[in-house]
Order: sequence, then structure tokens, then C-alpha cells
Amino acid sequence: MTAERQVTTRPPVRRRRRPSARDWRVVVVFTALYVGACYLGRSTIVEGAEVSLVWPAAGVSVLWLVARARRPWPWLDLLALAGATWAVVASTGSTPASAAIGAGAAVAQALVCSSILAVGVPYVWAARGTRQLRRVPDLWWLLLAAGTSSVLSAPLVELAVVVGGAPWTWQTALLWCARNTVSIIGITTLGWTIGTWLHERKSQRGVLERLEWWTDGSAGDYVAALLLAPVLYVVWFLELSDLTVIFPLIALTVWAGSRLPTRSVVLHTMICGVVTIQFTLQGMGPFAGLPDATTQVAVAQLYVGLVSVIGLALAIARDERRRLLRDLGSARDRAEEQAALLSTVVDTMSEGVRVVDAAGRVVVRNPIATLLLAGRTRLDTEDSTSDLAGLSRLDGTALPEHELPFRRALAGELVRDQDLLVRVPGTPEPRIVTFSSTPIPESSGGGVVTVLRDVTAERTELRRAAQVQASLLPSRGLEVPGFGLAARFVPAGSVGGDFYDWQRLPDGLVLTLADVMGKGPAAAILAATTRSVLHAQGSLHDVAGTLSATERAMDADLVNAGAFVTMFRAYVDATDGRVSYTDAGHGLSMIIGEDGSARRLSATGLPLGIAPGPARTSVQTRMRPGDLLVTFSDGVLDAIGGSMGDLDQVRDVVRGTDTAEDAADAVLSLVQDTRHADDDLTVVTLKRAA
Repeated sequence: MTAERQVTTRPPVRRRRRPSARDWRVVVVFTALYVGACYLGRSTIVEGAEVSLVWPAAGVSVLWLVARARRPWPWLDLLALAGATWAVVASTGSTPASAAIGAGAAVAQALVCSSILAVGVPYVWAARGTRQLRRVPDLWWLLLAAGTSSVLSAPLVELAVVVGGAPWTWQTALLWCARNTVSIIGITTLGWTIGTWLHERKSQRGVLERLEWWTDGSAGDYVAALLLAPVLYVVWFLELSDLTVIFPLIALTVWAGSRLPTRSVVLHTMICGVVTIQFTLQGMGPFAGLPDATTQVAVAQLYVGLVSVIGLALAIARDERRRLLRDLGSARDRAEEQAALLSTVVDTMSEGVRVVDAAGRVVVRNPIATLLLAGRTRLDTEDSTSDLAGLSRLDGTALPEHELPFRRALAGELVRDQDLLVRVPGTPEPRIVTFSSTPIPESSGGGVVTVLRDVTAERTELRRAAQVQASLLPSRGLEVPGFGLAARFVPAGSVGGDFYDWQRLPDGLVLTLADVMGKGPAAAILAATTRSVLHAQGSLHDVAGTLSATERAMDADLVNAGAFVTMFRAYVDATDGRVSYTDAGHGLSMIIGEDGSARRLSATGLPLGIAPGPARTSVQTRMRPGDLLVTFSDGVLDAIGGSMGDLDQVRDVVRGTDTAEDAADAVLSLVQDTRHADDDLTVVTLKRAA
């Protein structure tokens, strides 16, 4: 008995990331900074108050969480933040319960603020504080985050005060919101500025380059904003005590914000804010006249916040505007380079290019276009009509303005290869120029691009080729007693790959229709070659043997050209109407009886060139008196629908026709526009008299 072991495949266990040595260093450094900021804030508690007048730790806590964004163990930061807050607050006079609630308020504020920043300023969050604010709306997100987190955490602070034994007062909430909002705005922007400097310091070489990074090349303004402005604040607070005279100092920040980069304005507002708060804490300056110390510092905090927001908004807008101007300048330089390159390309093209706007005025006209249309290489750029004076139709008649290629394109028509005669003064013979016009999208300003090409020699060669091809086709019908014969041939271009042929025999005739894959000159050459090889065969009665011999003779040519030939070839005995035919992949032949019935003559083998080798076979049928034999190329079938079910249209249209000529015309009438057919159109009809 064989024991089977069942192997259970367990999904791979995803290991949780652990903090790296760098993560631990960040936690330790920010814990130390946060503890120092907490002790600094607790040193500003006034007698009888439970809340510090200044709290820089709020800004440090937000910097902490941003610096640790998307790092392992985020709960570690919150735990360390809460523990540090409780330890400092409890060791500086608060009860353990009050300190615990205060710690919860600090954690809640930092968490709410950093979460809003992650949504509103994602690039700062993703860079972990090593990028400055770059847009004015980002400053509003920072202000929203600071204010919202302060307001939402204020009730916890009120609870901590009450638990600590002090009475509830609205001044506590006001001071908490004011000081923490200002602290977050000031400390975080300063921290992000320092983080950006540290991040970019490696690319800065030398002391001068590092100093220029801070000053943006304005050393005098930098000194004035960081030294003279704080000195003026000191003098102002020492000499003036009226609250209303403090606001002219905002002009200093407006001046700094309009002339210095954001990083310099951050230092300016931080230094001026420290001077303001310190003098207010000492009971000096314009805010000292308010009723109590808490109100004095709260209002001073609001003033500092106002100055910071004004300065940052102006500086960020200035930096954003300078970046935009720099980007626009770079885009303009690139556009000029591309325009020069495009102009060079257009001027050196072998085809003419003529571009008009939506109103028909010439925007671009390269020398070739001017030479083709006017016989000169230069025309006045304001001249939009004289180069069109020599245009006419191919038959020499005048060309109405609405038939001009660019006018047709402006009307929404896609013009391709419109041949026109161009009579240039001083030249004996007119040129044949083909025009292709394409509308320019409205989103790009509208207009038309027209490409011109001199096809005089090409059209002349094609006309000669067409004449040669026409000479190879039967010039007139055969006189076969009791039968009428007709054919129609419309090439898709000047020449085509279809051909038909008939040959008179003593007892009847041989009828052929062939279609070479493709169209144009290459297909026409293969068609002429196929016809010549067919005519070189000896036994015309044996249609199957003739096709086999032709395929063997043309095998190399078809392989080299990568082409094949479909063909219908039939021998018709004029005495009794017997038909012997071979169909090489054609399958578009029918015999329509006098009563309207139809018999399709199916293919008897593959096209010539597909799989040469096996001998061809022939099929016997008969044409009764009044019957009509119709064979046509696949170009006709494609033009009337493209499916084998559309053969019924051919049957219906030839039913009741009296002659082969009428039947051929009837089949061709199914094609709506024979001048613009996609493929050659060939029809051959044989009618047996009733």
C-alpha cells in the first residue's frame, strides 16, 4: 500500500519592517528636541496659570511626525511624544492626571495637524520635511492644519486645567489656540527650511554659494531683514507702549516678503516673533497695556502669527512667480529653438508646404511652394492670393475658389492628392501639382496645412503606362456566332493589376479574367507579364494545363514580388455552349439563366503563386440559349458590399438584360463612385443568344 504525502503550500509570511538605525536616531533626536522645547515652554508659566504662555513644542511635534512619515512603527513616535509631554509637565508642577490629559492633547494636535498636511501638502509629507512650501495654497493648508488641530485639542486642555484644580476660563483656550497655531506655523516652516538646506547642501560648493542660497543674491536686503529689522523691533518695544503703533512694523515684513526668498523670510519672521514674545513676557512694549499677562501674550502670539502669514504669503508668491517666469523663459527658448529647427526643415523639404490660418491668410510658405506656384523662391508674406492665380483643373478650365484645396479643408474636408494644373509665367508648359490639405485642430488655432508636390513627370509616365496597358487589352469584341461579348475596366489609379483577355478559336473562344494582388504600376507589370506568359502557351483548349504551365513559368517572379494572381479562364464551345473552366482562387463567376436562375462557378484551386506544384483541374458546365456568363474582379465585390451574399445584387441587376454590353454596364452601375474606387474594377460578360 502506497502512502501519499499531502503537501500544503502556505502563503509567504510578510515580514513587518523594523526601524533602521537611522529611524532610531531620528526618534532620539526629536525626543531630545521636544523635551527641551517643553521645558522652555513650561518656564513661561505665570503665577496662577496652568498653561504656558509660549509652547514651541507644538511645532516640534509636527516636525517630528512629518520627519517620520511612512516609516516603520509610527506608534513609537506617538508613544514617545506622549511620554515626554507627561514627564515634563508632571515634573514642572502639574498633577499626574492633568499631565496625562495634557499629553493626550499634545498627541491629538500633532496627529491631526500632520494628517491634514499629508492630504493638503503631500510633497512635503513625502519628502519628510526636506522641501519648502512652494505655492501659496500650501500655506493655507498649513494654516488650516495648525488652526484646526489647535481648536480640536483645546477642550482637552480645558479638561486638564479643571482636573488640576484651576477654574475654567476662556482665556486658557484662547492662549492654547493662539500659541500653538503660531508655534506650528513658525517652527515647521523653519524646520522645513533647515531640512531643505541640509538636503541641498551637498550640491552647494563653497561658503559663498551656500550664503547665496539663503540670500538669493540680495546680501544687503538679507542683512537688513535679519539684523536691522529686529533692532528696530527692540527700539520700538523699548520706547513705545501704545498698542496701535505696533502695526507699522508689519511694513518691514511686507518689504522682506517682496524682496527675499521664502527661506530668508522664515528667519526674519522667526527672529521678529521671538523679540515680540520675549518683550511681552517681560511686560514691555505695546502689548503690555492689556489687562493681564495671559491676554498680553495671546494677542502678541496672534500678532506674530499675522506677521508670519503675511511674510510667508508674499515670499512664496514671489518665489512661485520667479519660478514661473524662469519656466516661461525656458519654454520660450525651447519654442524658439524648435521653431528655428522646424523652419529649417520646412525650407529644405523637397515638397512645398503652405500653411494658412482659419481666415485663409498665409502663415508659412516655404521656397519650394512659392517656386511651384509662382516660379519664384520668395513672395511678400502679406500676399496670400497671387500664388494661386495660375491654378486650374486638369482639363484647363478655371478652378472656382471653393474648390481650392485649402478652402475645401477649411470646410472640414480631408483633401488627398488633388491634381491641378499650375501655369507659371515664363514657363512653356503647365505643371501638374498634387495638393494634400489637412485641417489644423481648433485647439491649435485652426487653419490648414497643404503639402504640394510636382508630379508632372510621374503623371506623364503613368499616362504612358496606362496607354501601354490599354493597348494590351482586347481593342474590340470577337465575332463568335450566337454569342455576344463585352468588358469594362476601370483601374484604381492610372494603371491597375486587373486584366481581361479573349482569344478566338475555330470552334469557340477562350475567356480570361485575372487579378494581381495589389494595384498600381507594380501590379500592372505583373499583369502584363501574366498575360504574355498565357499567350505563349500552345494548347488553348486545355485551360487547366495552360494555368499550370503559366504558374510554373512565373513561380520565381511571384516569389520575388511576394504576390499572387487569382484567375478565371474558360474555354467556350460555340457549337453547343459547353464550358470548360479553371478557377485559381477567383470564385466570382456566375451563369445566369434566361429564367433568372444563377449558378456560381466555384474556385477549383488556389491562386497562382500560393502553392505551385499540383496540376490544375477543370470543371465542365454548359451555357444554354439565353444564358449569361458574368465574371468580375474582387474590386467590384468590395465596392458593392464585400460579402458573397452581395452576389445576389449582380444576379438581380443583369437579369433581363438583352446584350452582353448591357449586362457589363449594369454590373458596373452597382459601384456608386467608380472614380474613387479603392481597387481596380473589371467586368467581363458573355451572352448566348436565345
